[in-house]
Amino acid sequence: MRPSLFVLAILLAAACSVDGTTALPADPCAPNFSFGARSSSAAGTTTWAVLPQATDGCVTQRLDSHFVNRATDVSSVGRLFVFLPGTGAIAQNYRSIVFEAARAGYHAIGLSYPNTQAVGTACLGQPTVCYAEVRSEVLTGEASSLLVTVDRANSIENRLVKLLRYMRSADAAGNWGQYLAGDSAVVWAKVSIAGHSQGGGHALFIAKRYAVWRATAYASAGDLLPGGGAAPWVALPFATASSAMFGFISTADELVSPTEALARWTALGMTGAAVNVDSAPPPFGAAQRFVTTATPQNPGIVVGPNHNAVVVDVNTPTVLGIGAPVFRSVWKALSFP
Repeated sequence: MRPSLFVLAILLAAACSVDGTTALPADPCAPNFSFGARSSSAAGTTTWAVLPQATDGCVTQRLDSHFVNRATDVSSVGRLFVFLPGTGAIAQNYRSIVFEAARAGYHAIGLSYPNTQAVGTACLGQPTVCYAEVRSEVLTGEASSLLVTVDRANSIENRLVKLLRYMRSADAAGNWGQYLAGDSAVVWAKVSIAGHSQGGGHALFIAKRYAVWRATAYASAGDLLPGGGAAPWVALPFATASSAMFGFISTADELVSPTEALARWTALGMTGAAVNVDSAPPPFGAAQRFVTTATPQNPGIVVGPNHNAVVVDVNTPTVLGIGAPVFRSVWKALSFP
């Protein structure tokens, strides 16, 4: 049944503004520059804390702030450093490494993403293809797993794209648009992707899927299986060259076997002997696998302080009397040379 002329008139009037132009419906996913972001500057570096919903109104999961840094007093190297937190952690827990990346001339981001469930826990007792299916859904938002629910808006890829678009407007002098392709994809060839624990696994999964400039796994070897060995995706070909992949772990890691991690990194093509950063001086040459025996700070306030020591702010050791991270030269060699 066709609507009456009266109903058509009402619909037409609702779609037009008072000046006679067509008024399009508001985009529910549009960025909102009026809330959800704050910035500060210190030591020649500007820091932004940006709520994911400020970049995309359709983001509904893991709403903790992204943290963004850009140094204004050093020359840009034209590279983007992106750091992915471990299970249950937030970008605010890793501000030191993101800050150091900015001081090295990188555009630097600590990205918030859906990470409340450990991939290994979700896939316990499942076929081994589960690990790749879960990571693929978290990365892309495609419905590849029944064990997690991450749509495109909440995926790592969309959150990063929308944050880059947001920063392009919020920091017009920063040239953030150089890391976007067609306004809807990341230029992965310019990205140094890194992460801790679950985030380190995602960094390696991204390096498998895309040819990134550099990939670093902190206290992670992708997905290790409970009975030994690794999930099948870790053994499949990577888009990223093995010479561009790196790893760093404590020899006392409570949550990831250092022996298994070193073996997995070797299998991925990370060549050369493992370097103990406590005794070897920087810049560490062509090393790709790094270990430490350093005692973590504040060991009694978290589970797995040695697991966290390589990169989590509350546990990573600092230089006595200065407060600078002990591992700043290690991070630089691994992730933002």
